[in-house]
Amino acid sequence: MEFSEIVQQRQSIKSYQPGREISDAELKELMQEVVLSPSSFNLQHWTFIAVRDQNLKEKIQAAAWGQEQVRDCSLLLVICGKLNSHQDATEIYQSVPEEIKEKLLPLIKNFYDGKEQLQRDEAIRSASLASMTLMLGAHNRGWSTVPMIGFDPDAISKLINLKSNYIPVMMMALGYKKDEPKPRAYRRPIEEIVRMNTL
Repeated sequence: MEFSEIVQQRQSIKSYQPGREISDAELKELMQEVVLSPSSFNLQHWTFIAVRDQNLKEKIQAAAWGQEQVRDCSLLLVICGKLNSHQDATEIYQSVPEEIKEKLLPLIKNFYDGKEQLQRDEAIRSASLASMTLMLGAHNRGWSTVPMIGFDPDAISKLINLKSNYIPVMMMALGYKKDEPKPRAYRRPIEEIVRMNTL
């Protein structure tokens, strides 16, 4: 499918065919594209918790305002951001030439250390960029998705045993649509959202 078609056809889908599976191999193939998403300093702040277990999905549904797509989708992805990803820089840069490491590792440490808001912002930014890649890649495979922020983050964190250095950025239902989507909602005109040089 052409990229323009993918972008134009992708919509958020809230009704899914229960019982239809996406295999581990299919998920891995999709995620091999997702991990190519950009992130600040290539720190790859994202982690994806793929929930298949129906009992766990129903518990998560209760913490997500009862939304049916949580229960019915093939896979529920809890997309998490790692707050202290900058501490992984040594591992991430282990294979680069020494002169690059000498330059970048202190820069990364100084940029993030002690800056909790920046760490949180970067975790959300990177996980969000990866989430968009995920939605487009899923649509290319004939799957539907819907990004979700309607949930209790503390309850979700407990249900998936999230460590304190991670935050749930969003959830993503992934599967096969049950109903055709409604016509696309209003989009603001380009002239209104694109300004040249100043606001």
